[in-house]
Amino acid sequence: MSDPLSTHPPALLRHHREWLAAAILVLLIKGGWLLVDHTLRLYMGDSMVYLQTGAWLSPSPGRSFLYGVLLHFSAFPLHSPIAILALQTALSAATALLLFHFLRHILALRFWICLLATVFYAAEPAQIFFERMVMAETAGQFALVLTVLALSRFLTVGKLRWYLFSCMLGLLAANFRTSLLPVVLGLGLVVPWVKYWLVDKHEKPQKAWRQRLGSLAIALGTLAASHVAYTQIYGIAFKCPPGYLALTGMMRIGLVAPLIQSEHFEGTGVSGDILKRVQLPLSDHWQRGNHIWSSQGLWHELENDSPNPELVARTITRRAMLSNPLGLLEINLETLGGYFDMTRVYWRMQDDIGVIAPDERALELVQGWLEWDARGINTLETPARRFFAASYRWLVFCLFGLVPIALLALVAGWRTPRRPQFFLLGLASVGLVASHLLFAHIVSFRYIHPLPWFMLANIAVLIDAAFNSRYRTVSRLETASAGKPAP
Repeated sequence: MSDPLSTHPPALLRHHREWLAAAILVLLIKGGWLLVDHTLRLYMGDSMVYLQTGAWLSPSPGRSFLYGVLLHFSAFPLHSPIAILALQTALSAATALLLFHFLRHILALRFWICLLATVFYAAEPAQIFFERMVMAETAGQFALVLTVLALSRFLTVGKLRWYLFSCMLGLLAANFRTSLLPVVLGLGLVVPWVKYWLVDKHEKPQKAWRQRLGSLAIALGTLAASHVAYTQIYGIAFKCPPGYLALTGMMRIGLVAPLIQSEHFEGTGVSGDILKRVQLPLSDHWQRGNHIWSSQGLWHELENDSPNPELVARTITRRAMLSNPLGLLEINLETLGGYFDMTRVYWRMQDDIGVIAPDERALELVQGWLEWDARGINTLETPARRFFAASYRWLVFCLFGLVPIALLALVAGWRTPRRPQFFLLGLASVGLVASHLLFAHIVSFRYIHPLPWFMLANIAVLIDAAFNSRYRTVSRLETASAGKPAP
């Protein structure tokens, strides 16, 4: 599948001018926001874990290790909070330009539509705000988009190295943001089927089904091997059972706590009677997160009762999910309703914008690591924070509107030569929403952060399709008025 722009000098010149226009606009938007608001913020709990990892390269069993490493080798040598802000702004700007590349050169949409989508994404409130937060969202989004683009290239050229590259990038995205793991795994499983069983069947009919089946087996084997290797290396490095997080079991308690029953503790060395001592109600799915972090929650009781609470947590949560597979879906559907409860929306947004103040010890550490006095930032109102706080309706629209809009965009692109690329966009879009539905245990606007890139991409497809339909209608009318049969 060739680029819509050829290598002839006029087309190449236009190509360079288009990229220059997109880059200038993105840099103007990002630079303007840096001038207006250059306040770095902390999300207490998570941010301090990341900063500690960056300062000491110490293990972070419940959070991204790579984000701390990224900070250690980029921002920490400069001892300045502005260095973190500059790094994340650069990653966000690159992600915006990758949107332009995907729309213009992979989907071959009209230039002005691609440019508008890129500009809107560069100024999108969630991106602007999380560039200013010591959190892994911006880095995770960049890695996720690179994963999608590597898979796009694999669909185009069919070279296994691009699929392997996508596996590595997917693991990078999952390390930055564990919530992206189901998405990159799903893409890694489905895209080879699309390539070898659908695309090659039509584009390369001479390729025997046995050969295509063999290529598919190699690709899926590559996916399995890369993830097994990663989890084994992670387990060795962090001295824990193989996994994507050292505290996988603890985190799963925050997801399936209402499903845990006393019989799930059989053979773990912990009595099921422990549930009677848990002070927080297990049946209340709104309390799921507190079962991890609160001293009244289940995890705290497991730490008191077992020398290996993580292993017990992995066992009981696995049994809980297997014994009631639809139960998790039911409580998560109820949780989605919280996005229409204005009281929950208000308090969740307050938490997401960072209103929890750093304690004195955290302030001392941050001052020593970055020469940054973070006192009072939790109460400081700035344009980026107000912009994000006011954007909740847009973010809820992204969450609930992305699937139908992605399906419409897929229909619009289905009869084009670039159908596999439209399918990839639709698959990633639906996958993000499905992952949120299955694994988000709370109302959180932070969790919606990856969706606007895909929402704007799908909207751009629909706008371009609308203009294509209009031009076809005008062409038919002109042909009919000239007395010629319409095509």
